[in-house]
Amino acid sequence: MGLALLGSAEKGRPGTDTLSRYIFTKAAVMCTAAWISLSLLVFASVFLGNLGLFTEYDAGGSVVALYMLYSTPQIIHWVLPFSVCVGIIAAQASFSRHVETIAMQACSVSFWRLSIPYVAVGLAAVVIMSALSFSIYPLAQRQAEKIEQVSIKKRGVQGSFSVHGGRFKIGGDIYHIQHIDIAHGIMRDIVCYRISGGRIATILRAQAAAWNGHEWYSRDMDTMRFAAGGIAVERGGSSLPLTHPPSDLAIAQPGADILTLAELMEYRRHLLESGIRSVNLDTQIHSRISFALAPLIMTLLVLPFGLRFPRAGGIARGISIGLILGLAYWAVHSAMAGAGMSGYIPPALAAWSTDLAALGAGLILITRRRSTYG
Repeated sequence: MGLALLGSAEKGRPGTDTLSRYIFTKAAVMCTAAWISLSLLVFASVFLGNLGLFTEYDAGGSVVALYMLYSTPQIIHWVLPFSVCVGIIAAQASFSRHVETIAMQACSVSFWRLSIPYVAVGLAAVVIMSALSFSIYPLAQRQAEKIEQVSIKKRGVQGSFSVHGGRFKIGGDIYHIQHIDIAHGIMRDIVCYRISGGRIATILRAQAAAWNGHEWYSRDMDTMRFAAGGIAVERGGSSLPLTHPPSDLAIAQPGADILTLAELMEYRRHLLESGIRSVNLDTQIHSRISFALAPLIMTLLVLPFGLRFPRAGGIARGISIGLILGLAYWAVHSAMAGAGMSGYIPPALAAWSTDLAALGAGLILITRRRSTYG
């Protein structure tokens, strides 16, 4: 079929457009097949990896099924960029195996014309990746984490997180916190309402509280006690009536995985208005946007290696190099984002430097490799 399409390409533009559709369809099918296969593989890996957790907390089958269902959008988001990488390489290998690449050269199909369908597949994947990353998977992951904390681990902490802070209830105490850093055990802008007899008995306010291994301690806490005789106010170092460690409060954590991009940006604005600047949050926002371009960048990285002719030799080597470059981009991007969230690198630099470097490398490789085509 491909050779027949190539013959029509010699007669004018319509044949070339038909060839582009043929290449696009082939690459899209290969990428979709790789996406489904890798998603199922990672899904099975996540399930087996959490099997000990499900067994330890005696989670019911329906709870496990719901947890895995809500975890699926994040899984397919993880594997999409690499699926595009594998799918495009597989399509190129198929063309070379059936001598279609040589036929394209014989019909004077330019390297750039041949590259357009693959780039179109990468751009289509960017649109899907953006929808998953900016909205779909955070909303699903929010439900998955709630199921893990409440239905599976049964930690007794019920609550939620919004752009205006985290809220949770433990016993008769209701907490509202502006920001919580689980990794470092720090809560900021805290209000605790202690309920007794259906009425608010005490209100605790603190700018910050830190976990010392046993309790949440604040050096400067306002305590207001309501009694029949009036209101008593105390100020000074004190501990919150909260003995749950930071890990138990993950449900109220402003994690990037549970907030859409719009919510992340609104949350950052809300924090800045309160005088709180989080490099972790800044990096997460930049990284969420930059990683949405991963399918296109991986396409540009692997494109020059898969378009080598059999007579030029080294097809297997070219495919291997393309895969290694795709994996290297993924690994470096993750490492740089981690460094940015830790404060070692400015957030924008941490999130975008890998994309810019990979994009430049891909364009250079394409410019050099096109000399082997024709």
